[in-house]
Amino acid sequence: MLTLLKLSALTLVVPAYASSWGLVAPSGNTWIQMVWTQHVPQAPPADVTGGPWYFWCGLEPDGGGVIQPVMAYHGPEGQMTNPNPSFPQVYAMNEQLWSLPWNYGQAGAPAYQESTGIWVAENDQVACSVTWENGIWTQSANVITGQAAGQSITMNTDPNGFFLGENSGFDNTIFAVCETELDGTQAGEWNYPIVFTDLFLRAASSSGVEALCSDPVGNGQLGGVGSIQFEDFSMFDPETCHWSTVTLLPP
Repeated sequence: MLTLLKLSALTLVVPAYASSWGLVAPSGNTWIQMVWTQHVPQAPPADVTGGPWYFWCGLEPDGGGVIQPVMAYHGPEGQMTNPNPSFPQVYAMNEQLWSLPWNYGQAGAPAYQESTGIWVAENDQVACSVTWENGIWTQSANVITGQAAGQSITMNTDPNGFFLGENSGFDNTIFAVCETELDGTQAGEWNYPIVFTDLFLRAASSSGVEALCSDPVGNGQLGGVGSIQFEDFSMFDPETCHWSTVTLLPP
C-alpha cells in the first residue's frame, strides 16, 4: 500500500527510499487539475524480485489524503482490464487509480478506493489525469501507445467524508506531487529514469501561478534520494503550468 504523504508545516514527508517532488499552490489558491503522460520504463534489474515499487503523480488535499493514478511494479494487481495480455506478465507493471482518505489508517476511516488495473508493457505511454469538477474528483488512465494501447480506466471520488472541506473555491488542494516510492530490501537497485511528459498543472485562479511554476525546483519541495529534472516550462493559459518533460532520476 502506498505511504500517505502528509503536510506538516508545508513539508514533504516521504518514505525511506523514494524520490519525491512537491509543489505547494500559491497562498489563497488551489490546484484543481493535473494531466500528464506516464512512460512505462524498463524493467528493474533481473535479480529484483521484491517490492512493490510505485511511480506516480497526484494531488493531495490540505489535511491529508491523495488522488493518484499509480504505476506499480510487483504492486497489488487485483482485477485487470486485460488479464491475459500478449506481452509477458512477468514484467508485472500495472496502472491503477487510488484515492486515500484524509484519515487513512485511523479507526473509522473510510476504505481507500482502488480501480481496476491495466497491465502495461515497457515503452507504453499512459495518459493520466486528476480533475476537480462539479464537486467530484475524477481520475483516469488511458494507454495511448504501445502494446496495451486502447485500455482505459476512470474512477470518481465523492469528497464528502473522504477529504476535509474539499472545495475548489478556497485554499484546499494545495499539494501537487510526483514520486517514486520503492519498498523492499532491493530498493537501492533502482537505476533507470521515470519520465512524465506533457505535464499540465492547473490552479483555480491565475494568482501567483506563473511565478511559482517558473522555478519548480527552487520553489518546490524535494525529498528522498535521487533528483528531478524539468524541461521546457511554459504557461498554457494564465491558470495552467506546462512542462514538456519531468524526469525522476535515481541517485
